[in-house]
Amino acid sequence: MTDPVSVADLLALPSLASARVVAGRGGLARAVRGVNVMEVPDILDWVQPDELLLTTAYPLRADPVALDTLVPRLAERGLAGIAIKPARYIETIPVGMLEAADRLDFPLIELSGDATFNEIIREVLTVILDSQAARLERSAAIHDRFTDIVLSGGGLRQIAEALAEFVDRPVTIVDNQGAVAWRTADDAPDVTADDRYADGSDVDVGGPIVQPIQVGGDRYGTISVSGEGGPLSTDRLESIEYAATVAALRQVQARAVSEADRRFQAVCLEELVTGHVTDRSVLMERATAFDWDLSTPRAVLLAEAEAEATAGRPLASLAGIGEQGALRGRLADTARIALGPTAIVWERTHEIGALVPGKNVADLRAAGAALQAEAARRQPGVVVGVGIGRTADDPLDLNASYAEARRALAIGRWGHGPGRVSLFEELGLDRLLVKVPEAEVSAYCEAVLGRLEAFDAARGANLVTTLETFLASRNAALAARQLFVHYNTLKNRLERIEEIIGPYIDDPDRCLSLTLALRLRRLPPPYAVSGRDR
Repeated sequence: MTDPVSVADLLALPSLASARVVAGRGGLARAVRGVNVMEVPDILDWVQPDELLLTTAYPLRADPVALDTLVPRLAERGLAGIAIKPARYIETIPVGMLEAADRLDFPLIELSGDATFNEIIREVLTVILDSQAARLERSAAIHDRFTDIVLSGGGLRQIAEALAEFVDRPVTIVDNQGAVAWRTADDAPDVTADDRYADGSDVDVGGPIVQPIQVGGDRYGTISVSGEGGPLSTDRLESIEYAATVAALRQVQARAVSEADRRFQAVCLEELVTGHVTDRSVLMERATAFDWDLSTPRAVLLAEAEAEATAGRPLASLAGIGEQGALRGRLADTARIALGPTAIVWERTHEIGALVPGKNVADLRAAGAALQAEAARRQPGVVVGVGIGRTADDPLDLNASYAEARRALAIGRWGHGPGRVSLFEELGLDRLLVKVPEAEVSAYCEAVLGRLEAFDAARGANLVTTLETFLASRNAALAARQLFVHYNTLKNRLERIEEIIGPYIDDPDRCLSLTLALRLRRLPPPYAVSGRDR
């Protein structure tokens, strides 16, 4: 059996040929069993032991304390090492990181400016897969044939055809949803509940022999071999088990590459919608690499799920709860189906984002409604709120649409409750109010309502609520009923309010000013673009 892949082994890969080990050389023998990309500040929630972590340091670029403590925290989690590409977001790797890496023998690798995460991920995972395949104990003929398939990049078709030759019977491979991924012949068997496994359990003479494609608790599908022709020899049963192992490794590799690619795409999309990408050539390179069609005008759509299982709390309030990631992932899958292949969907910390094409308000509203309908169909009990910004003709202007989508989502939830599709273009008065600088809003509200709010705070009164209820209808009798107080009590309160802030009941302009200030007080605060928003 061969040794596990080490950090030192990976440095010989073409994608890491120009990389430099700048600290932690004593740990170059650490085993590497996976690779990950750092896309959020709370990366510890996403890493696994023995992973090599790739990062541009973007999530922590403005937090030197977090950078200095990153290495000890990763070492404590058992990671294999970290590779940093510092050129874009930090000028140099902090001394604190270097000292910690040397102290803990934790390899710290500096990547060159032309290094690409996609190539590194692909090569590292290929080496790990090859190492795992090499350690499998199988007969020479079976080992050589299936290892050949793995090393040449063959897929389920090659695995099924090789297995069909070894067992001399038709073979079917199905995915974990039960859909046929490959069938070697028209009479290849289907998988049924009566099938028996290759280890001999659940024997049903004449029925297909079934082997799960599984790694640990994760099942990726099933291999089914025709049972006609009598029992199979030990080596043929072994070939079924080996084929399932190789298929599982190929599926794990494909999923890992896809997941890493998805996460890196999310980082790039976050940089785009938050205005950190200003170089059009960089944007076009990424669009080509990820097959994004940015030639059509697009708007930013943000969606957040609230579920009965979480007592109706918004997804953002579930930080640290295991269900958050699963709920967000299901919502992202739902969005990809509902919004169609032209939408560019990614997962964020508390919600999902999408770049959706739309020529007008009707198109954008239809996209939001389609997402809600599909979510209701696929996830009963889940309520989805949607906020959509205005369409940007130039993708470099999507940061404005992103800010509008965040405001629309928050105002929709505040004004109408969960499950609202809110378009910034349809916000009405709120659309004007959100453009007012926050300092001006605060000063205006203080001038109009400050004395009344101070009175309530000092005496434990609730005259602000009384004023708001009255102004909503300008009908004292109705306001009294809504507040569950006697009519005379309400009149006394209104008179007291006039003593504090001056006459207003018969002054339309004053009533408008008070109504506006009350509404501004209730508007959600502007969302700053920060690490938490990702």
